[in-house]
Amino acid sequence: MAQYEMNLRDYWMIIRRRRVIIITATVLVAGLSFWIAKQKVPNYQATAAVKFEQSTQLSGLLVEVLSYSSADNIETQVTLIKSYPILEEVAKRLGRLPETASGEALREAKSYWAALDAIGSKVKIARVPTTSILEITVTSTNQREARDIANTVAEVYRDYNKAQRNVRVTEARKFIESQLKEVEGRVKRAESEVWAFREANRIISPGAESSVLLSLFTQVRGDIEKARQQRTELELVQQRLVRTDAANTGERVFVDTTNPAVQRLQSMYSELLLERNNLALEVTDKHPRLQALDDRMREVRMEMRREVGAQIAALRSREEILNRQMGELLQKNREIPEVELTMQRLQREAKNNDDLLTLLKTKHQEALIKESEKIEEVTIVRPAIESDTPIGAEMLNTVLVGAILGLSLGLVLAFVQETLDTSIGTIEDIEAYLEVPVLGVGSRRSPRRSARSGRTSSSRAWSGPGSSSS
Repeated sequence: MAQYEMNLRDYWMIIRRRRVIIITATVLVAGLSFWIAKQKVPNYQATAAVKFEQSTQLSGLLVEVLSYSSADNIETQVTLIKSYPILEEVAKRLGRLPETASGEALREAKSYWAALDAIGSKVKIARVPTTSILEITVTSTNQREARDIANTVAEVYRDYNKAQRNVRVTEARKFIESQLKEVEGRVKRAESEVWAFREANRIISPGAESSVLLSLFTQVRGDIEKARQQRTELELVQQRLVRTDAANTGERVFVDTTNPAVQRLQSMYSELLLERNNLALEVTDKHPRLQALDDRMREVRMEMRREVGAQIAALRSREEILNRQMGELLQKNREIPEVELTMQRLQREAKNNDDLLTLLKTKHQEALIKESEKIEEVTIVRPAIESDTPIGAEMLNTVLVGAILGLSLGLVLAFVQETLDTSIGTIEDIEAYLEVPVLGVGSRRSPRRSARSGRTSSSRAWSGPGSSSS
């Protein structure tokens, strides 16, 4: 017997026959979804937006007191908003921490960290793509609490940033003011000492001989140091030339000098070294031309050694002359009256203090100007408002999804029940059970009429072809 395949009409018959299971599963799952949705605690979100705009106009005192990192400033601000200093101030403004309490004792309490963690867990910071705007989103079961926390975090972050940006200017101003008081006292004392010294020693116009002597002394000492440095460098060059001759290598030798003869020899040696290196790529070390170049380079190095030695000797002679001049200046310096030197020292100290006082006054004015500007890099562009709609609490969608799932579950249970049902329900089941073909199907009748003519209908339904034709 050919295998029977079910069509859409058969599926529809199964659905109609098992409609109680399908409807019951759909109603139960939809009701369960409705109950779960009602039991869920609604959460509300409030979002405040702030704009971070880094200050880039730095001049004068601001260059000295402000510095910036090469890291990503926006990402740094995202992390900074949820830092403990800001969360602590937020907790204080919301009344979750006492306003006057501070210090290590407060931070060691468990309630302190619990309050900060409770606020931090509700706050989420996100950057609006390709902008410098940061969104502060707070999630809470209380819509007013979500709004208050979001606005408070934004305000505290703005105040904290302003304080951090201006605290350096304020500290610089206070430091300059303390230095101003100290320097003003030193200037007054220096002027009093100069006047008293001139009165005591009857000095009308201090001589300029000590100033000239000091200038000469400084110049001679500089010349001695310069000559000594040049001589040391030439001695190192000479030692290098000696090592080069001993090793018989083609090492390049550089001499930093203004002597034309040494510069000419150095240029000649560089040309010979370049020519030798190029020739060494083509011939062996025993080639006559290469050996001639080596001999010529050796001669040039000897000439350079002689010229360098002559320069070293000249520098030593110059050092001796300068040392004698230094001795003469020292001797003259001893002959200058002590009164004049003391007078010049006092005048020099008074002048230095006066210059320092002028500089501090200028810096103080700059600090006052910068402090009055009140640098603000954070601006609140959108405050948070109360949300009337909770997040994730759409009742209709939840019930609809539950109904769809219940309908699917009912269909699955209906077909499972139909599969497990062993009763005869179709013509094919009758043919498979009796192993005889079914020739026709009688029409539906009422139960009373069916009872009276049951035998006749049964005999007609199961009679053979012959009886049907008769």
